[in-house]
Amino acid sequence: MSTGAFVCVVGPSGAGKDALIGGAQHRLAGDPRFLFPRRLVTRASSAFEDHDSLSEDAFAHGVAEGRFALSWRAHGLGYALPGELLAAVDRGACAVCNVSRTIIPEARRRFGQVRVVLVTAPAEVITARLTARGRESAEAIAARRAREEAMDDVGVDLTIVNTGTVEDGAERLAAFLARQVAEAIA
Repeated sequence: MSTGAFVCVVGPSGAGKDALIGGAQHRLAGDPRFLFPRRLVTRASSAFEDHDSLSEDAFAHGVAEGRFALSWRAHGLGYALPGELLAAVDRGACAVCNVSRTIIPEARRRFGQVRVVLVTAPAEVITARLTARGRESAEAIAARRAREEAMDDVGVDLTIVNTGTVEDGAERLAAFLARQVAEAIA
């Protein structure tokens, strides 16, 4: 049985998930018990989303060949996590990643311990952040917000309302992750 944990960081686009994950990663740097895998996405990286890019064909082949620990489609894009993540968590690592809420049931089937952190913010804050990215029209942002507000509950272990500083939110996330590792050892 796995001694590690997979921590799903979920929430609406624009809530600041990647910023908080980056801050927690910085706080926990040097501790080999924590992994922050880079997602594979069928889109070029940007200042707003740090990931490794792959083509649609590479994504489809990886899914068909079972090379990914998890994979999903959202917003017309393919997302995946490297296959070696399963073995790392099985050996005791605490892996933390921004994922779609729709993949949580599959994560629970594949990983022994799954925790869910919801990062959110008021609608006007999220809309302003999405608009600042410049990737989508106002209509696309409104459609995205309506889709995300309709999501079902996914069994959240921690909620971070990300309206303060990145440092404050990242500290809450890092403290939660440290508790997960401490509980696994106890």
